[in-house]
Amino acid sequence: MAGRPAASRLAAVLIAGLVAGLGGSLAGARPAAAQEGPGQGGTAGLPFGGAERLVFEAPAGWTAVQRDERDALRVLHLIPEDQDPAAWRDMIAVQVLKTPQPPPLGALHDRAAAGYEADCERSLGGGLQSGETNGYETGFWTLGCSRNTRSGLGETAFFKAMRGLEGIYIVQRAWRTEPFDPTAGPGIAPDQQRAAIALLQQATVCIPDSRAHPCP
Repeated sequence: MAGRPAASRLAAVLIAGLVAGLGGSLAGARPAAAQEGPGQGGTAGLPFGGAERLVFEAPAGWTAVQRDERDALRVLHLIPEDQDPAAWRDMIAVQVLKTPQPPPLGALHDRAAAGYEADCERSLGGGLQSGETNGYETGFWTLGCSRNTRSGLGETAFFKAMRGLEGIYIVQRAWRTEPFDPTAGPGIAPDQQRAAIALLQQATVCIPDSRAHPCP
């Protein structure tokens, strides 16, 4: 592998904040070895502990470039096979935090928005849209960054977060673009946006043999 992916700070902000809020720490924890290559784009390594599991399938041609595994945490980063992990333009981040007291989705949205405000010359974004997925409380939101002061690039991300009985499950579709005028937008093609929404819609949380939260 060419190196660890220069991932969007959003994943780190969300997870670090969640763990800190629960009185824990990621300090000193060692990430598992990255796994990559064809056939490594799914989420087979993410279900762990308890009965709940995240069901999500990455698009064809995407591959895992980093997989972090901690006691109660799993984070998986995927990019298209033809992109450099150190200079990606398209990324999917999948995050699972197992906790008996899952935080409210509004807190996740606010923390993500705060991360963008801290790192962006101009941040954009919509409010939290609430709904339900397979019987679980679900939130969807979008965030944008005209120019990230760390990477020098524009960033846009769509988020889907599901609050289960045993944890929080987040799928994020992110783009890096050239810096953009906030009044004009990032220039992401409508078909890419529709595909991203469809991708997030198919992500679900389930419990095997459950009538309330059946697995597909």
